Amino acid sequence: MSIQLRRQVDQPLYLQAADQLRTKIETGELAAHARLPASRVLAKKLGVNRITIVNAYAELEAEGLVVTRVGSGTFVAGRPDSNSSETITDQPALWRGGPPRRHWNANQMFAEMMRMARQPGVISFSVGTPASEFLPVNEFRRAINDVLRRDGAAALQYEEAAGYLPLRNMIADYLEQKHIEVTGDDILITAGCQQALNMALRVLTRGRDNVLIVEDPCYLGLLDIITAQRITPVGVPLDEDGLRIDRLEQLILRHRPQLIYVIPSFHNPTGITMPLERRRELVDIAAHYGVPILEDTSYDELRYVGKALPSLKSLDTADIVLHAGGFSKTLVPGIRIGYLVAPPALRDRMIASKQTADILTSPLNQRALHTYLQTGHFADHLQQVRLAYRERLEAMLAAIEQYFPAEARWQRPDGGMYIWVEMPPDGPTATNLYLMAINYNVAFAIGSVFSASGSFPHALRLNFTTHPPAEIEEGIRRLGKAWKELLARQDSSLQPNRRSAVPIL
Repeated sequence: MSIQLRRQVDQPLYLQAADQLRTKIETGELAAHARLPASRVLAKKLGVNRITIVNAYAELEAEGLVVTRVGSGTFVAGRPDSNSSETITDQPALWRGGPPRRHWNANQMFAEMMRMARQPGVISFSVGTPASEFLPVNEFRRAINDVLRRDGAAALQYEEAAGYLPLRNMIADYLEQKHIEVTGDDILITAGCQQALNMALRVLTRGRDNVLIVEDPCYLGLLDIITAQRITPVGVPLDEDGLRIDRLEQLILRHRPQLIYVIPSFHNPTGITMPLERRRELVDIAAHYGVPILEDTSYDELRYVGKALPSLKSLDTADIVLHAGGFSKTLVPGIRIGYLVAPPALRDRMIASKQTADILTSPLNQRALHTYLQTGHFADHLQQVRLAYRERLEAMLAAIEQYFPAEARWQRPDGGMYIWVEMPPDGPTATNLYLMAINYNVAFAIGSVFSASGSFPHALRLNFTTHPPAEIEEGIRRLGKAWKELLARQDSSLQPNRRSAVPIL
């Protein structure tokens, strides 16, 4: 009985170990109540870091296949049968469900990112928030006060589910400037762009055997929605120009998806922007097969070089693109206002989904945003943050060049908030680096959590907008030191004549 780890493949080593142990448990090769090797012992035999085995055991324990007893070790879980003393009351309640296969799921990673961001002395590149120092606090305070003086109780009462009509009309005018032909009646106000995505998936992926085409890697929040709604994600790999169209058509024919989700500009997490020709090809293929596209434009206004590209919706002549956007990344995250443009045939169903979810988005926040946008300050605000974010982008790129290993790979984004870095594939995983980096008071987002399949074990997502250049340089320097220390430990633990297959004692 052995475990074989292949370092040449993209699957994380801990998932390889967990998969093989799972097979041995399910086939009976590892009997119920059998004791697994101590994590430190097995890690040494396999020539890997102990955290790899700890994560593998944690994966199996989360699935209910093993149990850990403090002071005794890790054991294969028992299998209840008709003669067993275990009864149905000993089993987890059905509503508890089971966690996703990824050791870090979306909720856990988000909670960890926010926790680390609040720690004193920690330089966190992990969160997806804009820089706090540029939030227009005073302008919004005035806007809220103006609304309350003007509208009184009406600003605090229920609003129609579709949203405050003057704000919808203003968003429609904004989209018209981007060659999207809409009116205020076509706009649905949501609680951030996240809710727009959630509603679109609820309406378009009802029933069983629902498949969603996603980019791989993909926005973390969408993977959270997919998990909650039990949707099957099918990932399309990316190249330097975004979603690979040459792989898309065969996946559509094979899986018959209900929807395609993409972030064409300044993709989260990779920062990639899809060029115009590929945008046209994507819309044409989707129209040909009748598969709707859900377009997320959260980062479109954060462009630092070059000219803005047409949105997918502006290229859509078949009315097959749902267009989602919002103000969380460009203005004020906390007011939670986004919007969704859906084809007329889906509009009533979208509004019904909104009413079911939360009845309405805060009327006071909607009216305050409308009042703020009327002042014309938004254009000045965007100019300010674009200049600052571009400077921070340059600072992070320079620091990565200086402090990261020469084998690391990354792509310069034209806008957005993130740099995606692929560390050397023969070195420590991003999970291991994260655990080491905490000791240096620096944090980042682990790349594998952005993949439905758990790929990209050596990738990091770094937010360059939340810290000034000096802090960025210091944080990347700390990350470089953490990498060097971890690499030294890994090298010292490797045995020169290690066998690829190691028997389990």
